Amino acid sequence: MAEARAASAPVLTTHELTRRFGGLIAVSNVSLSLHQGELHAVIGPNGAGKTTLVNMLSGQIRPTAGRIALEGREVAGEPVWRMTRLGVGRSFQRTNIFPSLSVEENVRLAAQAVCKLRRNPFKPARREADLIEKAHNALQRVGLGGVTTRLAGTLSHGEQRQLEIAMTLAGDPKVLLLDEPLAGMGPEESQRLTSLLKGLAREHAVLLIEHDMDFVFAVADWMTVMAEGAVLAEGTPAAIRANAVVQEAYLGGHA
Repeated sequence: MAEARAASAPVLTTHELTRRFGGLIAVSNVSLSLHQGELHAVIGPNGAGKTTLVNMLSGQIRPTAGRIALEGREVAGEPVWRMTRLGVGRSFQRTNIFPSLSVEENVRLAAQAVCKLRRNPFKPARREADLIEKAHNALQRVGLGGVTTRLAGTLSHGEQRQLEIAMTLAGDPKVLLLDEPLAGMGPEESQRLTSLLKGLAREHAVLLIEHDMDFVFAVADWMTVMAEGAVLAEGTPAAIRANAVVQEAYLGGHA
């Protein structure tokens, strides 16, 4: 895996990325790279800076210092809407959907939000064939092609997480930032989402934040371990599992 990473150009990189909140340093000099075809997991205890890192990558907050490059283009400090249009999609810890709209309408609106073409303001968006096709393709990709007309609020928790990922895919992202996608799921739903994420990682550069260590070690291709806002270690899952510093600081001393 290390050789494959060295041979391929990263889709997104950070260099000494830092975020301060007053006197608190939430993220300190974090450098990492995300590659297409790779599921890159970021792990660490609560307060390690993982979500702050994702917030900077997605444009939610501006870095205090450091750089973010997307396909070689400097994007640090760009707002959310701009990062989305440039190809950075993000899901949240809490499901972020429109429960009173249909499944298809949720995804169509997500596609419409990033569409760069000028639209006829007098033509209903539901009649825009390209937006509808994008929505259907994204829903088929996540396994929700058979429930397009259902109200989003009637879906199970796992299906709502799938819907949120479909909304992200409708924006044609190059990078997927997934913040605790398994939160609140049962075993069957978790297994379904695991298969989905493995497939998505073949087509995108994926950064995953997740507290379920069994899941992380089962699906990750590369891992970054954070502690107190800084990178403690990075490498393959096997290397991280065998790392004595990581075992002591995060995995409780158990390999």
